[in-house]
Parts: sequence; structure tokens; C-alpha cells
Amino acid sequence: MKQLEAYAEFPLEGLVVSRDLVYKFFDDHYSRLKQSVNNGSPFSDLLPPFKEILDHLSDTKTATAVNLSEQGSETLVVDNYILQFKKAITDLEPRVLIAFPKETAGYHDFFPKGKSGYNYLTKSNIDNLFATLIAACNKHKDQIGEELLSKFTSLQTAYNEARDRQLEKKGSTDNSRSAWDDNLAIIKDLAFHNLLTIADKYRGQPEKIGLFFDQSIITPHRHDLANSCVLSIPPAETRAANISFSPSDRLRITNTGNVPLYYFGADTADQASPASAAGIEAGNEAIVTAISLGSPENIYLLLCNKDEKAEGKAEIIKVY
Repeated sequence: MKQLEAYAEFPLEGLVVSRDLVYKFFDDHYSRLKQSVNNGSPFSDLLPPFKEILDHLSDTKTATAVNLSEQGSETLVVDNYILQFKKAITDLEPRVLIAFPKETAGYHDFFPKGKSGYNYLTKSNIDNLFATLIAACNKHKDQIGEELLSKFTSLQTAYNEARDRQLEKKGSTDNSRSAWDDNLAIIKDLAFHNLLTIADKYRGQPEKIGLFFDQSIITPHRHDLANSCVLSIPPAETRAANISFSPSDRLRITNTGNVPLYYFGADTADQASPASAAGIEAGNEAIVTAISLGSPENIYLLLCNKDEKAEGKAEIIKVY
């Protein structure tokens, strides 16, 4: 005989599919429950509380998707200002060299570590680099012209405003994710209550449960374990998945971490992320065809983590 506690175990923990499929599972359950009530089953009291939390779940799913999209747009703006800053530095050096040879103190005011000191410009060090150049432009404006001071000051202001908007939108995204988690916990509990109520009504007829729940919706895709990849992407870096594919293959990319990831196909393993890279929010997944990644010319699947602090994680598998 089984332990009696086994019959009261919560069955909806560890859902490993996307938010879209999770919502679809609960929405499908509500539709089936409603239809059964219309056909005369005695479950009408289960409908109102479940519909209320289902609507909340839908709202937070939509809010998360919208906020993530807007956050992605703001990130593109920030990245564009970083590219402008890098180009401005490249254009600046010849101007500085006219007034100050490389070994002079004046040149080192602009380039304390040489021009290569700006090669690894990131969101974490850009404030200090802006400050260095603006201070040097102000100090030597008589030699290199005041327009450079104005140029870098304006660029810094524009960057800071864009960065503030990006961080504000990131906060909104985090809040909507938290609201999703809260509503998900509630609806899972209600679904379990519904399951027990239905099971009590149909004691001795366990097959009836299948009339109210379609478990296949939240069952992960079958896949080839021999051709799968678990990938960790450090903050602000891009990594290639250790998986090969042909044009006819389909790949499931699951974001198993806590930060958004961006994916794209490339013909080299060290290609930079393009602006058109598609995003996958944390806890979500995408099914992509290899041909959409540019196969067979593109033989690599690359994932980019634009977050500056948190590591990204993903699972990539072939599905069929």
C-alpha cells in the first residue's frame, strides 16, 4: 500500500515550460470546467474564483512581455550611445595628438592608459571614462577647442537619461515578474483544489480527470538528449551553444536563468550580438528553426546576456 500522504502531494510544482504554456494550461482547464458546468456538472462554485485569478495571471503575463519589450528598446538606445562614445573616442585621438604627443602629460590626461584603455568600455565603467575625457577636454579646451567639451558633455547627458529610462523599465519588468509569481502560486493552489473536488465527485473513475486537465500542454517537448546543451552566459557577454544543427532541425531555447537572453545565428563563435537578436525573457522559451538562424551558412547559435551583474542560463535542445 502506498503512503497515504502521497495522495495529497501537490502536483503542479516544477513547471519547466514557458509562461505562455503555463497560462494556456490553466486557461484550458477553465474552459473545460466551464463547459462541464454548462453540461450540468456540479462545479459552478469553482468558476468565479478561478476566473478571477486567471485574469490576474493573464494581466501579469502581458505586463511582463510588454515591459520586457520596452526594456529591450531602451537597452538598444543605451547601446547606441555607447557605440557613439566609442566612435567619438576614436575621432578624438588624432585631435589630441596634434596638440600633445603621446608621451606628454597632456595626452595622458585624455588617455591615462593609452587609447586601448577604452577598448573594454562597459556600462559599469563608462561613467568614469566620461568623467576622465570631460575633465581633460575642459582643462585643454584652448588647445583642442571647446566644441569637444560640448560634444562629450551632451553625449554624457543623453546617455545618462537613456540609462535612467532603461533601469526604470527594468524595475517595472522585475515587478511584473514578481506579480506573475504571486498569481501563479494562487492559481496552482486553486487548480489543485479543483482537481481534488473533481476526483471526489468521480471516485473510482480517475480517467475523468483527463476531461478537465490537458497535461500535455505543460509536458516538455521530447528531445534528443545526445544533442542538447546547457549554457551559462556571464554578465554582459555572449556565448556559443555547443550544439550542431542542420537547416531542417528545430531547436528549443529555454531561458532557465533570471535575466533576459538574446539569441542569433552566426558563422563565427565570437560574433557580436546584432540589434535584431530575438529576446527570451527569464523562465520562457522559444522554438526556432535552424534555417531561421541562417543555416547552413551560420553554424553557430549564440546567446547574449546584456545584464551587467547576473549570470544567464539556458538549455538548448533539438525537438521533434
